[in-house]
Amino acid sequence: MTPPVVMFDPEAGKTGARVRPLLGEILVDRQVLDRRRLDAALSRQVDVTRRLGDLLVAQGWASGGAVAGALAEQWGLDDVDLGVEPCNARLAQSEQVGLYLDHRILPWRQVGATIVHVTDRPETAAFALELLGPTQAGVVVAPSRQLDADLARVLRRPLAKRAASRTRPVDSVRGLGPARAIVAGGLVLLALALFFGGRPGLALALGTLLVLNAATTALRLLALVAGLRPPPEPADQGDPSATVELAAHRPLPVVTLLVPLYREREMVGEITRALSKLDYPPDLLDVKLLLEDGDAETRAAVAAMQLPGWITPVVVPDGAPRTKPRALNFALDFAEGEIVGILDAEDRPAPDQLRQVVEHLHAAPPEVACVQCQLSYYNATENWITRCFQIEYSIWFDVLLSGFQRLGLPIPLGGTSVYFRRGTLEQLGAWDAHNVTEDADLGMRLARRGMQCKVLDSVTEEEANCRPGPWIRQRSRWLKGYLLTWLSHMRAPARLWKELGARGFFALNILFLGAAATYLAMPLFWVWVIGGALTGHTLWGEAMPPWAVWPLGLSLAAGQLVMLGCAALAMLRRGSPGLLIWVPTLPFYWSLGAVAAWKAVVEMVWAPYFWDKTMHGISRVFRAARPGPPAEDS
Repeated sequence: MTPPVVMFDPEAGKTGARVRPLLGEILVDRQVLDRRRLDAALSRQVDVTRRLGDLLVAQGWASGGAVAGALAEQWGLDDVDLGVEPCNARLAQSEQVGLYLDHRILPWRQVGATIVHVTDRPETAAFALELLGPTQAGVVVAPSRQLDADLARVLRRPLAKRAASRTRPVDSVRGLGPARAIVAGGLVLLALALFFGGRPGLALALGTLLVLNAATTALRLLALVAGLRPPPEPADQGDPSATVELAAHRPLPVVTLLVPLYREREMVGEITRALSKLDYPPDLLDVKLLLEDGDAETRAAVAAMQLPGWITPVVVPDGAPRTKPRALNFALDFAEGEIVGILDAEDRPAPDQLRQVVEHLHAAPPEVACVQCQLSYYNATENWITRCFQIEYSIWFDVLLSGFQRLGLPIPLGGTSVYFRRGTLEQLGAWDAHNVTEDADLGMRLARRGMQCKVLDSVTEEEANCRPGPWIRQRSRWLKGYLLTWLSHMRAPARLWKELGARGFFALNILFLGAAATYLAMPLFWVWVIGGALTGHTLWGEAMPPWAVWPLGLSLAAGQLVMLGCAALAMLRRGSPGLLIWVPTLPFYWSLGAVAAWKAVVEMVWAPYFWDKTMHGISRVFRAARPGPPAEDS
């Protein structure tokens, strides 16, 4: 039954209006809150920039419904349960989407000629209604979580369209057109020339490999050497004690964490437990669980949980492309924090990670747009694949990224445990919804606009793929994204050179094209090795001039030595010397990547935006540590 509607008087909030009862006093009178907690909340409010009701819900001291009821009484309005009586979607005006989101207001019912609006912020409703047109209208109050759900439902079409196209076409892989198919076709023709083109085809492939391998080896060597140098002395910032005192009195910001969950029924409890261990004030946490509309099982698992007030589910409507970056773009419209971070379903961030991130961004200059935390695996010693995977991650985070920072090179971001200044992220066009390595692409777009990313020592543990099939599918998505990202940024080489400079230009090409080419060429490497073992001579001598044979051999040998050096340093820095014995097996591990790479080439033509979902919860280590019955394979 529709409750009575109190007509909203826009003059009520102006100077001279009657003094309204205090929200906290209403809650105490209603016995929702005791005096001790109210005093604690009011004292806490001095140090944070959150509304009292939001603070109470986040602390678990009052429910969203109780706060909505108290707000309604404070403003002389009615409160509604949107779960029982949701908004009438036909009343929403598509041209007012931005206003609805900014002012958290939405048409609810039509009573006669009056459009009744629902909000969780009645103090700003008068201003919002004036912008919408009428000078007075009916207003009701609803809990914030319910309003979020109805905003996402009612505005799903325009928001879904914006989520798919936030990044400009000139910066998005969706704007590549036929270039994508041309590059993929060229790679296939190169492979055919290699195996059926005789000596000229083999010579071309080997020469290309020589150039790319030498460039990749040189970049890794430079990063290795740069990472060994002591960090530069910080610039003189004046009295350090004054800086520390200032930082201690600076209020902590609200941090939004976006957690995509797609076919992650078994992981819902795991990620909520991991988030509850974060050493950050819950009243400054804004966690959004991103659920796909068609994923009934995960939605049911979330609905069955008693989520704390600082966690809100956001249902992403069905649409194309069905990718993680599209879901992130959709949820960004509901983020409350000035810092926005990404976590995956299986992540276990260090408890003090958010405090470290906030500290770093507070102290850093504005051009530092984001912070990347290091990633590791909690099941690193489960089997051979996970051991090699851990070595790879350690090389990347403990050696190469630190070297890239010292060299001033652009950094490809990781897809998780990366935190952005929200304003910069929105100005950049957020994530490219059509790029399956949206993280690496975003790192390059930041660099092209003069922004920086810093790597922190804080570690997030993940679940490493422990089976060949899931590993190949995940690596195939990464390599497809690398090829698409390279092609996207190289569509205008002159502009790329101007924005990144010579060092950045070559680094981008080596990082993306070199990585993909190395995997694509692995079959050639094994043909040479096996052919030499069986026949006593290599194909190089027949296919290439004598002067080119030794440079290619030395290039491949140098690449292995540099990788061994990176691996040794990474294992020592991680405190995992026991994994060193597995380093010589990496060529066999990378052979799996050749299958993934050629799968990626095919998908560039037939399914460029297909997101091959990574399976979680299949590790024996995960199952052994998980309470209750083991997770099912998905």
